[in-house]
Amino acid sequence: MVFVPESNLKTGGSKETEMENSECVRVAVNIRPLITPELLIGCTDIITVVPGEPQVQIGSHSFTYDYVYGSTASPSSEIFNDCVAPLVEALLNGYNATVLAYGQTGSGKTYTMGTNYTAEGSNSGVIPKVMDSIFRRVETAKESAEFLIRVSFIEIFKEEVFDLLDPNSAVFSKGEGVNAAKPAVPARVPIQIRETVNGGITLAGVTEAEVRNKEEMASYLSRGSLSRATASTNMNSQSRCGFTMSFTLT
Repeated sequence: MVFVPESNLKTGGSKETEMENSECVRVAVNIRPLITPELLIGCTDIITVVPGEPQVQIGSHSFTYDYVYGSTASPSSEIFNDCVAPLVEALLNGYNATVLAYGQTGSGKTYTMGTNYTAEGSNSGVIPKVMDSIFRRVETAKESAEFLIRVSFIEIFKEEVFDLLDPNSAVFSKGEGVNAAKPAVPARVPIQIRETVNGGITLAGVTEAEVRNKEEMASYLSRGSLSRATASTNMNSQSRCGFTMSFTLT
């Protein structure tokens, strides 16, 4: 997992602090335990965590990260508090923040991020915990400020970008909510990627849905997940997705 931390923001202070703040990206590895099918065919765990260090060993090779979770390292449940909670704080203070899960198919990205979350399901993923944290803060601040919260959900499939919240998609047009059967991949129109006059990148026409509570946000997450393409190989999924939350203080 890759994090753009709050400490990346420019602040005054000592040289050591400035050096720490210059780290634009921090990386955490989350070690997934072997699952039943792997155990049944005799797979063994080949990753060793170095005690007291954010480092793992695979055979004779060592790899050092900013954080290590799972196995004999810190429990995976601490990922949010250590890595993501500071980003939520920065987000609500007007900064951008990104959490990116990277790994082979079956390595636990969906489980860790919680993109398969429904309002009735487990609350263990990063995204559900972000939802909880955000709406607790919004509820606390509602007497002095109002937040306009929007979400978008895109998929990168075979080098093209698609809008998973497109109201004309099969899932949304059926009106069956999160209980709808996952449709076959429709003939979708990709989103155009354009450069702004300031040199930034924008996705032309992507849906930004306004949400007022956690349940509405979870509904868009679930319905967008149903619109994802299913094609994949045994080792590498051809689909990647991004769930974006944007805030406006009114």
